[in-house]
Amino acid sequence: MTASSVSTQRPLTQAACNRGAARQIKEQRRRYANTVLQSLARSQQGRPAAQVQRVLRDALKPLGGRLTPGALHELAANICAGQLPSATSRMRSR
Repeated sequence: MTASSVSTQRPLTQAACNRGAARQIKEQRRRYANTVLQSLARSQQGRPAAQVQRVLRDALKPLGGRLTPGALHELAANICAGQLPSATSRMRSR
């Protein structure tokens, strides 16, 4: 074995592995919440804004996502108007 063939990289620590896994899980949850949001937006078009708000709040709660009251109101109004959301940029995770 020569000196050049020996790897100088240190193995990942447990904490680094945990951070990577946590980041991956957070990304998966965000994508799943976005998919749920898109599906609900299609199914709730044309319904009253108050009903859409309740459905959105109830559907996103188990996913760990929450919207600010203003963002929830705006999103519900847009869905009622037939505009589909493009992303969950305003969503906060727990």
